[in-house]
Amino acid sequence: MTISEIIQKYKNQLDYLDLEILIANSLGKTREFVLTYPEFKIPSLKIENLKLKIARRVKGEPIAYILGHKEFYGLDFIVNNHTLVPRPETEMMVEMAIADLQLTTYNLQQDTTFIDVGTGSGNIIISIANELEKTKNSRVIPDLIRNPERSTNLDSSLHGDDRVKYFGIDISKEALMIAKKNAKINGVNKKIKFFYGCLLEPFIGNCPPASICEAFRAGKLEIGNSTIVIVANLPYLSKEIYNSALIDVKKFEPKSALYSAEAGLSHYKKLLKQIKKIYAPYSMLRIICFFEISPEQKPALTKLIKSILPSAKIEFQKDLAKKWRACRIEL
Repeated sequence: MTISEIIQKYKNQLDYLDLEILIANSLGKTREFVLTYPEFKIPSLKIENLKLKIARRVKGEPIAYILGHKEFYGLDFIVNNHTLVPRPETEMMVEMAIADLQLTTYNLQQDTTFIDVGTGSGNIIISIANELEKTKNSRVIPDLIRNPERSTNLDSSLHGDDRVKYFGIDISKEALMIAKKNAKINGVNKKIKFFYGCLLEPFIGNCPPASICEAFRAGKLEIGNSTIVIVANLPYLSKEIYNSALIDVKKFEPKSALYSAEAGLSHYKKLLKQIKKIYAPYSMLRIICFFEISPEQKPALTKLIKSILPSAKIEFQKDLAKKWRACRIEL
């Protein structure tokens, strides 16, 4: 069968774009090849493989799970049914965190720790680490040209004494395995440390505020005159929204990564209470949080934040569809 014959046969069952992607993947070719050579004859062995993939997609399985990977922020990530499929709107979280922290991190040279809570495939923390490390290294050489007396510190500037630390946390051991693989694939596995646990518990546990410093030191985090950036794309779908979600979401993606009680805010409520534990004993500590949310949660989340962290500065940002998608909290 040719490419055009396959498309003709399944055009009423799948979107053209899905067919194009699956054909290209089965052939090991680009989508441009599929468009350019419609009369290309597909080898019989690849036909069978393609039909299996088409059957999976017809049943509603996400394309990313069928292919086993998904692009996010210009990087490639392994995904499976233990991880959410990275969404384009989540890239906004990466952009916000990077834009917000570049001045602090690179001009003021303040210690900064990024913690990705509910890391999943690791797409957020890996993208942040990749971008910031790339930016940092690109600034080392020009700085040495301006200040040649610092040349003896070149190796430590590039590889050691990092003022920026990266951590990822997840309650799913299977997801953490994927995140570690993705960190290695994208060249930042030596920069990011991953921990198993519920939200911030790997660092603070259930200890009272007086013990938090020791708990953080056990996690090799620096407390004091530093900045902690918490990024979180936690489960935030309410029962109503989850029940109305598409079949490829409900049937195939992990419910534990999507649904949250209390109108979708249960996980964020618990996280905010943990953040309060961290912040209370340290007046010099700066905490900035970026949460991905559902648009209708803006009023309720604002009220929740104010009830737990009264001094917090709160901002919301809309996505490309002009819907409230991200919340920035600063303490």
